[in-house]
Amino acid sequence: MGAPRARAGSDLVTHRTSQDGPTAMTILDFAVTKILRDDTALGALPAVLARLVTIPGVQAAVAFQPSAGQPAAVLAMDPRGAVAPALLAKIGALTLLQRDAGPTPDSAAVQVTTVESDGLTASALLAYSAPVGGRCLCALALIGDAARWDDEIRATAHAVTTIVATQIRHALDLATLAERQALTQALITASPTAILAMDADGRMVEFNPAAETLSGYRRDDILGQPMSETMIPERDLPRFHQHLQTFVATGDPEEFTGPMRIAIRRADGTERTVELTPVQMTIGGEVIFTGFLRDLTEIELSHAALADQTERLNCLIGAAIPAIMITDEKSQITHVSRSFGTLFGIEEPGQLVGTSAASLVRRIQHLFADPDGFARRASEARRAEQPVSKEQLKSADGRTIENDYWPVVVDGRLRGDVWLASDMSERAALEQQRQQMLDAELTARHLAEQVQQQLATQNERLRKLDESRNQFLAIVSHELRTPLTSILSFSELIRGEAEGLTPEGIRFLDIIERNADRLHRLVGDLLMLDRLDAGALPLDLAPVSVAELTGEAVRSAAAAAAKQGITIGVTAGPGPAVQADLRRLMQVFDNLIANAVKFSHRNGHVHITATFDGGNWRIDVADDGIGIPTEEVGQLFTRFVRASNARTAGLPGTGLGLSIVKVLVEMHGGHVEAASALGQGSTFSVYLPAATGPASEGPAAEGPVLEDPASEGPASEGPASEGPASEGSDYRGRA
Repeated sequence: MGAPRARAGSDLVTHRTSQDGPTAMTILDFAVTKILRDDTALGALPAVLARLVTIPGVQAAVAFQPSAGQPAAVLAMDPRGAVAPALLAKIGALTLLQRDAGPTPDSAAVQVTTVESDGLTASALLAYSAPVGGRCLCALALIGDAARWDDEIRATAHAVTTIVATQIRHALDLATLAERQALTQALITASPTAILAMDADGRMVEFNPAAETLSGYRRDDILGQPMSETMIPERDLPRFHQHLQTFVATGDPEEFTGPMRIAIRRADGTERTVELTPVQMTIGGEVIFTGFLRDLTEIELSHAALADQTERLNCLIGAAIPAIMITDEKSQITHVSRSFGTLFGIEEPGQLVGTSAASLVRRIQHLFADPDGFARRASEARRAEQPVSKEQLKSADGRTIENDYWPVVVDGRLRGDVWLASDMSERAALEQQRQQMLDAELTARHLAEQVQQQLATQNERLRKLDESRNQFLAIVSHELRTPLTSILSFSELIRGEAEGLTPEGIRFLDIIERNADRLHRLVGDLLMLDRLDAGALPLDLAPVSVAELTGEAVRSAAAAAAKQGITIGVTAGPGPAVQADLRRLMQVFDNLIANAVKFSHRNGHVHITATFDGGNWRIDVADDGIGIPTEEVGQLFTRFVRASNARTAGLPGTGLGLSIVKVLVEMHGGHVEAASALGQGSTFSVYLPAATGPASEGPAAEGPVLEDPASEGPASEGPASEGPASEGSDYRGRA
């Protein structure tokens, strides 16, 4: 086949030349008139390229737009589809180099180069637009005869790219402006704050959904209406009108600066107090008054929520399991939990609120083994204003009391203290229980790690055993093939001298040949599996006719089927060819047909049906034989697996053929399925994709029905097997 031969640029485009076409300057005038008049910037570009192609020496024109991180986008091409895809991709890649280039001198903005890609070559004039905003927005490629391109053509190409880039930038600016306007409107619409705006006459020009919710007015109803007639209470109207007049006349906002509390009138006639943040601005000479409104009802609700949270805090502190005492900046007790009273033997801990922390220390210090030490530590912690965590003190009754102290500091000032105390006697028991659980978990984890390590060791051992088995099978296969070939060869020589053999000797010779042939096919299967595992089985792909393939496979199996009185029929519908290795597909269907014959009853029928569904071929090999147990169908394509009823019936086989079929079909991009029921025959379906590209539809083919009722002989002595024919078999057929 060899490497593809390079082709000249003239071979890569559709020829369209003009002996006396328009001049470059008239084309430039046409481009200026068309492109600058077209708001889309690209609508007139195909017509401009069509004019460029009429210039002598120009056979095709392509306009690109470089795009960061992606292949350059083709804006237009004339003639359409004229440039080969590989060359088009190469030219597009060159334009990307100019996307982020800085200012480019005119001498570098137009280049004549020879572009090569996948054995294709062409002369190309590449023109880049003058950078707009620091980037090249358009590139133009003229393909043809470089010897005929003068300076006028180069200048025209450069000018066209600059005009297109300018229009592209104009379109981008318009899109950016529209995007920003849409974003602003979206922010106003989605804002949870009520936003309204009015003009110098006091008429509403903006009213967002939050303002609708706050006021009860609908946007469509209030826009264009005077605000004084809708939302301003009557008592505030003089003040409202005076402010409008003053600001319009002098620009003085007066008192309307910063957040302020005002009343607004709702649509239902009620009033609501809101916080208004006014903003006065002048846009395009027009005065716009904008207001941001916040319903103060939310603040009132916040105060109520704060009071509720305070009450909840009091309840939590009162019910807390650890003993809690909270004091203010004057060391006066503000909160104390019931558990605090339980820990220190105080019946009514709530009565401590309002008393000093020092008096409480004196009251409970006798409960500690070192009363003076307890009082001293409490005083030191209060003076240091530093957190103390998990400090343990012994009580007089032998308990261990764990103490925590936390100063409450707000804006750098001490605002109070939090004292915590816990009886560690119960916690010690919980800690011991937790430690036991941790020990049990560690033990279980250690056992799991040991089991995992054992599994890994066993898996590695199994892997090595599998490798050894594969190596053994490969070695044995190679070593057996040579003596088997000798046995078969000498058997043929002996049969050539059959006149000197007795009938019993001929029967012995038949047995030798039959079993040697079976062993030879087994060796072939093992060698093929070894090559498949090693990835050393390339495919020689070419278009293959499915009708001829199935017909050839049926003819190859005719002799073996005739010995058992089995008929083989084939039906192939019309459809395109498949891209396949004919020899490997013959192995697939030889194997499937041989299996169908082997597992059929005497005088049975095997039928091959090939149909095309518009995207894939489906080839069914169906028999009416002994069938396969339903629960075993899913395992048939596993190596060395055979159906239980086949083993019971004593039918020969190795369980390798179907696994080879599966791999070969998948190498062709297809797949194979099996359907069967015990005693009702089996159907094996091979699915193959049709070859891509145009392919003629072949006629439907009705294959022959092959039978030879006169031929008889035991099924067990037929040459059919589960494996494909050996590697040396020669399959002939036309694709």
